[in-house]
Amino acid sequence: MRPVFKIIIVYEIAFFLFWNFLYYSNSEIENWFETEILTAIYTILSTMALGFVLVYVVYITARLTGMLDKIKALKDPRKNT
Repeated sequence: MRPVFKIIIVYEIAFFLFWNFLYYSNSEIENWFETEILTAIYTILSTMALGFVLVYVVYITARLTGMLDKIKALKDPRKNT
C-alpha cells in the first residue's frame, strides 16, 4: 500500500472519531445538524479538506527535507536480523 493511502486512511479514521466525539458529547449539536443541514455538510467537508491539506503539507515537507528517507532507513527493532 502506498504511503499516501495510509495517510488518507489514518486521516479519515481520525476525522470520524473527532466528529463522533463532537456529536455525542454535546446534545445541542444534534439540533444544529437538524436545523442547518447545509451548514453542517459544509462544515464537515471543509474540516475534512483542511485536515487533508495539513497532513499533506506535513508529508510533502518531510519528503522535501529528506526526513522521510531517514525515517524509512530506520531498522525495525522487532526484527532480529
